[in-house]
Amino acid sequence: MHIPFCVRKCAYCDFNSYSGYTDGLIQRYVSALEREVRDFGPLASNIPSIDTIFFGGGTPTAIPSEDLVRLLHVVQETYEVDSDAEITTEANPGTADIAGLSVLRAGGFNRISFGVQSFDAGLLKTLDRIHSAEEAVTAVRSARSAGFESLSIDLMFGLPRQTITQWRDTLDKALTLETDHISLYSLIVEEGTGFYTLRRKGRLPLPDDDTSAEMYQMAIDAAISAGYEQYEVSNFAKPGKACRHNIHYWNNDSYYGFGCGAVSYLRGERATRIKSPTKYAEAVELGENLLFDVEEADNTLAMGDTMILGLRMTQLGVDCTRFSERYGIDPRDRFASIIERHTHTGLLEQVGDRLRLTPHGVFLANDVMLDFV
Repeated sequence: MHIPFCVRKCAYCDFNSYSGYTDGLIQRYVSALEREVRDFGPLASNIPSIDTIFFGGGTPTAIPSEDLVRLLHVVQETYEVDSDAEITTEANPGTADIAGLSVLRAGGFNRISFGVQSFDAGLLKTLDRIHSAEEAVTAVRSARSAGFESLSIDLMFGLPRQTITQWRDTLDKALTLETDHISLYSLIVEEGTGFYTLRRKGRLPLPDDDTSAEMYQMAIDAAISAGYEQYEVSNFAKPGKACRHNIHYWNNDSYYGFGCGAVSYLRGERATRIKSPTKYAEAVELGENLLFDVEEADNTLAMGDTMILGLRMTQLGVDCTRFSERYGIDPRDRFASIIERHTHTGLLEQVGDRLRLTPHGVFLANDVMLDFV
């Protein structure tokens, strides 16, 4: 479920998100999203029940909590949803208070993911974040008080002028919160962002590769020492608290996507909706086609995607038996030369019936994955 609105667009963000929309336009969008969910319902009669729901953005908590609950209930009324489904919303600490969080929890959300990014005041300003470090701590504690069963925070490293000392301090403060899940991302400067413009002008001083690698290793060591398991290249969880929704993506499973710019992956077809919130709402209201791009994934493409996504899971990796049942060929036969080469260089390993990155391979994951494209 895509909620595209933000109080302010961050300098590093290339997601389909927008700031400056009026309350009236936001309400129009929410109504359109509700209608899309309901209209698609009859087409989903033969699809298995839903076990995860994820509200992403943008900043879902930039709109009233009551609207998020309303949209969640529409999904639950229209589709078969498991009683123990994982139901997540992303949140910005600057748009989350105890009252709104309590509404979300009472309405059925049981997992929340805060985009904290840093506990350093200067870096938060550099990133154009609207919250302070203190507000991030308060938001996490408020979510606990509201009764959320699973809490996650996002942190970023490799930021402009970020030092090892700043990163260590952010990690220490994050770990004292004892959240159930932590996502640790290295900054990627994407085309079209504010950071991209600054870099082209030579005004974005970033840590070198060795420093970023040191930050990554520091994060891995700190998280594991604190009782987290690294179950994916960038994600760490306490036992039993891995994000089930994202595991579906990494398994290259099917999923619905609703809202402007949202992507569905059903029956081997990847379909992307209109990106503009206003044009999306208008198309829904007029009963027009919502899709601006449809990609048919043939077996060759799908097999490559399954390898790339599966290798992101550092512990599980790619299940060769499941792959064979899905595509009619063992990945060790289909990609024999690639697997042999990266096994020889110590980047891949086979454990039982699974292929996965080695600890050294995790640092060079992109180099390995590109070979499967």
